Amino acid sequence: MNLSNPLKIGKKVFNIKAEKLYREACELFYLKNYEQSLILLEEVIQLDKMHTKALLLKGDIKLLMEGNEYEALDAYEKAIFSNPFSTQALGSKAYVLDILGRFEEAYENCELAFKYANQNDNDQLSSLYDQKISLLCSLKRFEEANKILAEAIEVLSEESGNYLKSCYAQKINTKKKNSQTENQPNLKLIF
Repeated sequence: MNLSNPLKIGKKVFNIKAEKLYREACELFYLKNYEQSLILLEEVIQLDKMHTKALLLKGDIKLLMEGNEYEALDAYEKAIFSNPFSTQALGSKAYVLDILGRFEEAYENCELAFKYANQNDNDQLSSLYDQKISLLCSLKRFEEANKILAEAIEVLSEESGNYLKSCYAQKINTKKKNSQTENQPNLKLIF
């Protein structure tokens, strides 16, 4: 059996050798052997340039290896090119952009991730709400962050909602009050 032959399942063509190498790369990743995992992922990408999962894992590994944020961003962008509806790729790209201080771009990617997210996947939604609220706080859009937090509490499981509330409620309200007092003119009353 030639493992480099593609296999067509439905409308998707799978490269059996690429899939086998990808599984091995995953195993090495979980064993924290990042360098070897990257080597195998490069082979997978050579065989299938549109292998979204391999591109995502490559981005994740690059992100774990400090100082490789731009390489991670590149991998996530390629994953988005291969699958524009990948919530994981969009969310990961938003995360890297957040690290790089590019909050507005990060927020736009987070919004796209929300658009394509599985509304029944509480873990995925919880992570996206967390990211969205954090980005809104970074952008100093506290009113919006508060509304999204209220929405998250209503939509998510009680445990996830309470977790986000414990992380952000006090921060949002404190920052919101501070920004309101900063925006008020400094008037001195003279009698």
